[in-house]
Amino acid sequence: MNKRRKLTLSIDKKILDAYKKYAEKEGINISRRLEKYMRKELKIK
Repeated sequence: MNKRRKLTLSIDKKILDAYKKYAEKEGINISRRLEKYMRKELKIK
């Protein structure tokens, strides 16, 4: 069973606002997208 943890990040406001709009339009879950990126960086399936 995967456990979820909360994470606090500091991200440029303009970038975050733009990405939130993009994610909402495309139906993207930002947390899952970040997790996928992290797995790719670590080469974990």
